[in-house]
Amino acid sequence: MPRNIENTNQFSPATGAVDVDTPEDNNDDALYELPPMVVFQEIDPGYYHSSSGKWRKTATPPELHVYKTIQHERILRYYRTTRGGELELEFHPTGDLWTYLLQARPSLANRMKWAVQIAEGLAELHSHSVVWADPHFRNILVTKDLNIVLCDFAFSLSSPPRFLQFSTRPPQIFVAPFGMFGFDSTYVDIFGYGVMLFALLANRFPWTDDLLPRYELHVAATEKHDRFEFDTLNNADLDLHFSSVIHKCFLATYATGTELLEDVKNAHDNWLASQSSNGT
Repeated sequence: MPRNIENTNQFSPATGAVDVDTPEDNNDDALYELPPMVVFQEIDPGYYHSSSGKWRKTATPPELHVYKTIQHERILRYYRTTRGGELELEFHPTGDLWTYLLQARPSLANRMKWAVQIAEGLAELHSHSVVWADPHFRNILVTKDLNIVLCDFAFSLSSPPRFLQFSTRPPQIFVAPFGMFGFDSTYVDIFGYGVMLFALLANRFPWTDDLLPRYELHVAATEKHDRFEFDTLNNADLDLHFSSVIHKCFLATYATGTELLEDVKNAHDNWLASQSSNGT
């Protein structure tokens, strides 16, 4: 994932301590650090090329296909492929969304905005018959104006068959249930998005109390998902407006991100309208 390797102390998941008892609608934007036991594994994330001001990483055929085929405001901008076979991409020093969620306490309004924007990116990928196949917060970058772009498509697939046995998977908490094998291949993206939507609204992952990458807890959560047992939002108002969308994601009812995007936008707009009518 593109991140600022010249300032690893600011965005590294391996420094400091974190207050995990944050309410769902916390508006405190102060930065705080992560506990020392937190380590995000990365596979060839690339590096910051100082003379060009761009991010570079080794090109792979799937990722090159996505970047050359899809130009969209929710997809990381691609400039060119160097003679050395490296992708040259736009650099976003704010870093990835997972780290940002843990370090900065973004408002519920921002988290909702990102939920819609992630769906916009997913819809664009699916409209080009591309399955991301690695949907999670580390593969989403935060721009300087606090919007987001999707990135890292090394595991993506173009027009994959329905009964595909995926050879890769996202981090544990985002993994779709085994029982979904045989669904449209987009199910891995739809389910992963459902986990992200839940986490952005609740400020915690399903069946956990926070957004930390706690492997053992995430394995336990995945086991519940394999039994088609799904968590619900604690906030009654958010649950009223978004539970249907989350449930459809968890059951992979949506075939593509386009259908999902429409429902997410409607839920978001209806929630905003309800807040206005309540004078909040």
